[in-house]
Amino acid sequence: MEKITKIYLGRDKVCRCGCAGEYTYPGEPKFEKRVKRFLKKWESYSPSKDDVCEGVYMNLSYGQDRALTAYFD
Repeated sequence: MEKITKIYLGRDKVCRCGCAGEYTYPGEPKFEKRVKRFLKKWESYSPSKDDVCEGVYMNLSYGQDRALTAYFD
């Protein structure tokens, strides 16, 4: 958890400029809650090769074109 530098919550199959989702960062009120949610969902998730870029991000797709993405850069 301490290696995550930001987390995205929003639409999945779009650019990640922030227009279709929201980023939170360490120290912000929603950050810890979203990281915990991501980690819980990741336990039972079967990622595709496109969902993980080692050391950069881990993407978790769910629901109706929704995603939680943890970034490590």
